[in-house]
Amino acid sequence: MTTAFPKLPGYVPTHNPTNVDHKKVSHVKLEQIRNARNEIVPLYALPRGVDRHFLPDKREVDKSVSHTQYPNHSNDGQEITELFEPVATKLDKHVLRFFGFFKESVVESAVENFRIRKVIVYYYLEDRSVMITEPKIVNAGAPQGAFLKRQVMYKPDKTPYQISDLIVGQDLQICGRGIRLFDCDPYTREFYNNLQQPQAAAESCPMDSFATAQIPKPPNKDPELLEYLEKKLGGGRVPSQKQFLDNDRKVLRFFVKSQDLQFVWHYFLADDTVEIREVHHPNDGRDSFSVYLRRQRLPDTFAINQPGQQFVGDRYLTCDDIQFEQGLVAYGRKFDIMGVDKFTQDYFLERFRRHFPLSDIEKQKPRDAVVVQVPPHNGFGDEVDSLGYVYDLIPKKPKIDFFKYVDNDKKILRYTARFNTKVPEDVDRRFIISFYLADDTISIFEPAQKNSGIIEGPYLERRKYKNVDKAGEFISPSDLAIGGDIKVNGYNYHLLDCDEYTQKYLATHTYE
Repeated sequence: MTTAFPKLPGYVPTHNPTNVDHKKVSHVKLEQIRNARNEIVPLYALPRGVDRHFLPDKREVDKSVSHTQYPNHSNDGQEITELFEPVATKLDKHVLRFFGFFKESVVESAVENFRIRKVIVYYYLEDRSVMITEPKIVNAGAPQGAFLKRQVMYKPDKTPYQISDLIVGQDLQICGRGIRLFDCDPYTREFYNNLQQPQAAAESCPMDSFATAQIPKPPNKDPELLEYLEKKLGGGRVPSQKQFLDNDRKVLRFFVKSQDLQFVWHYFLADDTVEIREVHHPNDGRDSFSVYLRRQRLPDTFAINQPGQQFVGDRYLTCDDIQFEQGLVAYGRKFDIMGVDKFTQDYFLERFRRHFPLSDIEKQKPRDAVVVQVPPHNGFGDEVDSLGYVYDLIPKKPKIDFFKYVDNDKKILRYTARFNTKVPEDVDRRFIISFYLADDTISIFEPAQKNSGIIEGPYLERRKYKNVDKAGEFISPSDLAIGGDIKVNGYNYHLLDCDEYTQKYLATHTYE
């Protein structure tokens, strides 16, 4: 009873699924196989012999062991390993490779009617399976890669394809497509030569219109057409290299006026191009576009052409055409020359014997700086912090002397003081004035006095205070002298004494 299932592992009932099916090595990696003697081994199947030097002598019989030998009645003298070696083992990892193509029609296309698609046919000798791949071509517009996965293919008469069915120069019918085999690789030709079935010579693969279009064609050089296109695009012949090297970065500068507006003309001697820039002033009421005319060659005559057609003049402006009395004209607008810079004056005087007066851009008189009136401090908050609202709408954080803060951090000068007054209730009151050297701030603390009726605690918060005797200056350590008076926040204090740290600090530091 015949079955339609292919005789592959996993398709037959007698196959044990628990057995390990080793992965087959790709045929692409099998380029050359060498033996232990570094000799190239042919990739097609050959009868495998047995080295008899490593086999025991069958004539020697061990007398201590009782056994019975049964003679091999079939093929006397042939090894049993050769008789029962399967074909899959002999032909494992041996693949025949053919190159073919088929014609595919292209519908609804005005460019081409058909397309030639090249494929590669792989025939695996171990199980007679076939795999077809299509090499990838850039911008082909069709899916490429694996064209037919590996499987056993059958001919129209329901028999699998054999190696005798793959012939160069004949068609191969697979899945309704006729694939023309036009060549094969050297290994395949050697394999068929050993079988006494040589393959035919390679044929040429036809080319379609797409493949023909992919071949780069050498450009036809037409100097007249190139010059015409350059002039059509508004250019011209490329200036000579000598003119560019001699006049590179040399620019003639003209100060001109047109309709009471100031402009600056730049004439580039390297390529005879012109650039016009507009001069702007603060609050002049015009849009601040600096470039009035981009750098280009300026034609002598000007005419309005059709939409989309660019005018190309027969003659362009050169430095020889510039006259002081005639002025300059750019696309119908006239510009009066008011003057030039020093380099332009020397250039025209030396080369053309023409005199141009020196001039410059008319600069407006700068406005008088507005003096900011700083209002007096109202007493709320820090004066330095409040001063930020005078100069800026969004005030910035006051900057401190970072090095002074790090060097004098936690350094405090302490003085004992009393009110400089004759009021009986305030005569016996005592205060501790602390001066912080890190940021020149002052705080006053009032200790408790017996039977004074006044609670001890902070008397004046810590911040900077101005010295009324020195206008606009803050109190510094030089203003705090023992036996002297100091006025803080409207109250006069008489300094009585200081602590030991303050005495040592004042002895080593002098203040003017």
